[in-house]
Amino acid sequence: MKKPVALLFAFILAVSLAACGNGPSDAGLNAQTDGSAADSETTAPAAPDTTPDAGAEDGGILIAYFSWSGNTETLAGIIQTETGGDLFAIEPETPYTDDYNALLDQAQQEQADQARPALAARVENWAQYDTIFVGYPIWWGDAPMIVLSFLESYDCSGKTIIPFCTSGGGGFGASVDSVTNSAAGAEILDGFHVNGSGAARAGEDVAAWIDGLGL
Repeated sequence: MKKPVALLFAFILAVSLAACGNGPSDAGLNAQTDGSAADSETTAPAAPDTTPDAGAEDGGILIAYFSWSGNTETLAGIIQTETGGDLFAIEPETPYTDDYNALLDQAQQEQADQARPALAARVENWAQYDTIFVGYPIWWGDAPMIVLSFLESYDCSGKTIIPFCTSGGGGFGASVDSVTNSAAGAEILDGFHVNGSGAARAGEDVAAWIDGLGL
């Protein structure tokens, strides 16, 4: 009788040790799953979306900007903070060169030709925006031709267009006239200009400007 009892006891002991041996392995698997790359992708904060919301309500604000060096993009971000509007980056189908000297020549030639470079993307819900801030750097005393391409791609009748720009000095140049001509039928409000190097520090001035617009 002792032998069967001993065998039974040995069997129970073996099962118990096996169960204990699986414990750390399961704990490790659970920890790895909780911190896996796939799980992190679903829980990490999403990057800000600068694509206009297709479901935006009528009367919305759009902040459309073209930026080569990043200064105008910085200014556009400040305006978004103040207004809560949607951001849209105006980009050419064929990107501009990264070489500054070559860019000067290209911009001057486009201006001489009154070129209208093709756009990389469009605002699909244009009709839902009543107020459009339009931002750009000053190139050769005027708005880049890609900005005029943008404005002329839409029906601006009844819209409120508000220009803003960055430059190395000299203010808006001829750009307000160019924007006005390209945004036929729109009401053009007073714009905002800042030296490019001061764009990141323009928050208070931008806030005062926007307050004065009475939007």
